[in-house]
Amino acid sequence: MERLTPAEELVMLKLWKLQKAAVKDIQELFENPKPAYNTTSTIVRILERKGFIKHQSSGRGYIYSPKITRDKYRQYLLKHLLVSYFDNVKKEFKDAI
Repeated sequence: MERLTPAEELVMLKLWKLQKAAVKDIQELFENPKPAYNTTSTIVRILERKGFIKHQSSGRGYIYSPKITRDKYRQYLLKHLLVSYFDNVKKEFKDAI
């Protein structure tokens, strides 16, 4: 697993909330100013290529759903933070929060 960019994380948060969605459904959850449809679509395709989401055909489009749970990604981020910023010392991490 790799760390997502801030834009990718925002899209994943929307998809985790919806569980199954078309690009337009994901885009609708953003506050104004909303990202362009093409921008959201590109990020969705990147997330699929990275293995975070999957799709199934629905008419002329696709319905996307997460392959990675929010909890699994959260655990990855915590481990990354612990290793990268706290030299993998759990006590220091615990004291910091």
